[in-house]
Amino acid sequence: MTDYRMKVHGRLTSNEPYSWAWGISSTQTPSALITTMAAALNDMWSNGTYGLGAQYAPGIRLDSFDIITLNGTFNETFKQSHTLTLVGTSGDAPISDKSTMVMKKSSTGLQRWQRGFTHLPAPVEGVLVNGLYTNVARDRFTTAMRAVLSAITADGSTLYVHTGAADPLHPSRPAYTKTVITDVACSNKPGTQRNRMNKVVGVYS
Repeated sequence: MTDYRMKVHGRLTSNEPYSWAWGISSTQTPSALITTMAAALNDMWSNGTYGLGAQYAPGIRLDSFDIITLNGTFNETFKQSHTLTLVGTSGDAPISDKSTMVMKKSSTGLQRWQRGFTHLPAPVEGVLVNGLYTNVARDRFTTAMRAVLSAITADGSTLYVHTGAADPLHPSRPAYTKTVITDVACSNKPGTQRNRMNKVVGVYS
C-alpha cells in the first residue's frame, strides 16, 4: 500500500482558512483516491440524513482537498488537488470561529502522544446548549465522519496516524510508527483553535 495524506481546505465565516488532514494507506492511485474521497466528502456534507452542511451557516464552506503521496518518513513526494463547492445551509447563527467540533480517532494501541484528534469547524449556535453540543448534533457529526471512514476502508484501505520523527525528549517512542484507526467519534464538548484566529480583528456592535 501507498501512504497518503488527505488534506481538506475550507473557509470560516470570517473568511479565514481552515484545514484538517487524515492519513490514508491505500492500493489506489492518487487519481482513483481523488475520485473516492470526492464522493465521500460530498456525502459527508450533503447527505440528507447526516450531512454536515445543514449544521453550518452559509459562511462556512469546504473548497478543496489534496491527496498527498508520502515517502517512508511521511514527507510529500507528489500532490494532486480537487476542487469542491460545498457551502453551509443552516439559517442559524454561527459559533465563534475559534471553536471547533472535536473528533477522536480511536484504535487498540493508540498512544496519547499520537495524533488521535481532528478539529472540524464548529456547527451553529442552535446546537450548543449549556456550553455543550447536543447529543443529536454530536451523533450527526459522528455518523458523517464514520461514513467517510467507511468509504476509505471499503476496498481494504486504512485510516492511520503516525508518531512522526524521533523525539529526543522521549527516546522510547519509536519514530514513524503507524497505528491503524478503527473508529472515529465526535465529542459534545467544544474544542478551540484560538491560535489560528489571533490575527483576526474583532468586530463589535
